[in-house]
Amino acid sequence: MRAPQRDQSETRAAIAEFDAFVERYPNSALMGEVRQKLREANDRLDEADYRVGLFYFRAKWYPGAIDRFKAVLDRDPEYTGRDAVYYHLGESLIQMNLPAEALPYFERLVNEFEQSQYLENAKRRIAELKSGHDTHSH
Repeated sequence: MRAPQRDQSETRAAIAEFDAFVERYPNSALMGEVRQKLREANDRLDEADYRVGLFYFRAKWYPGAIDRFKAVLDRDPEYTGRDAVYYHLGESLIQMNLPAEALPYFERLVNEFEQSQYLENAKRRIAELKSGHDTHSH
């Protein structure tokens, strides 16, 4: 499988193989290992998509960022790095002046992650959004 910034067709092929194995041999002794490899492969695909979203975010093209971040969550709700996706999706929605849509993503981050580099910022955003303060001033 290629690094996240490279073409991901090999990763997609690996995921298809692992999925087929899981369906065909549900009681295999290898299942634990296969599930782990499947998680790693999915994470790699998600990471590639997340990085595109982050590129758009940094370029301040928020509609593109929002689409990409939502696509990651739709495709793989279990993505290991979804805390970063929640955070940047929430921030993108705030930039688009959609605070009510942003709030649930910050809340999911806080609810699903005991540890994350985004935790404190997410908690601060939740407090701001619930108190109705202007969030653009940062």
